[in-house]
Amino acid sequence: MNIYLIGFMGVGKSTVARILNKKLGYKLIDTDKEIESEEGMPVSEIFKMEGEEYFRGMEAYLIHKIAGQDKTIVSCGGGIIKSEDNIKEMRGSGYVILLEASPEVIYDRLKDDNTRPLLQKNPGIEGIRKLMKEREEFYNKAYTHKFDADKEPEQIADDIINIIGEFH
Repeated sequence: MNIYLIGFMGVGKSTVARILNKKLGYKLIDTDKEIESEEGMPVSEIFKMEGEEYFRGMEAYLIHKIAGQDKTIVSCGGGIIKSEDNIKEMRGSGYVILLEASPEVIYDRLKDDNTRPLLQKNPGIEGIRKLMKEREEFYNKAYTHKFDADKEPEQIADDIINIIGEFH
């Protein structure tokens, strides 16, 4: 089984994924970094040059590829759950872990990050709150387990390992 970490940007998916990778020894994939590597440009440039629809297609292709693997920890881009097909692929091949944090915590973590194209269009806590609301139903359809991402990443990783251990 794979472990898919989903949630809004800035909740700590990449950090928790790296900790899980060290503790479990599973392969690690960050979908945004993987796409950047394949495309040879940052996500913000892909959005600018090719558009969001193109980027979402790249995500779908990658999730389909990963779903055929085993023991892979996947740090998913924040909008990957906007596709029903992606949700089916993830749920069919692993645990889908939703990390949630408050808009205020996310804002504090991302306020100086100018590499997030959707935050450039939706700035501030209100912009974050709006985007989170738009994605809420998708996150709720997708996850198998949910964790509070206001905690320390090490504790979140341990909590995930404990939950997964109950199902093995």
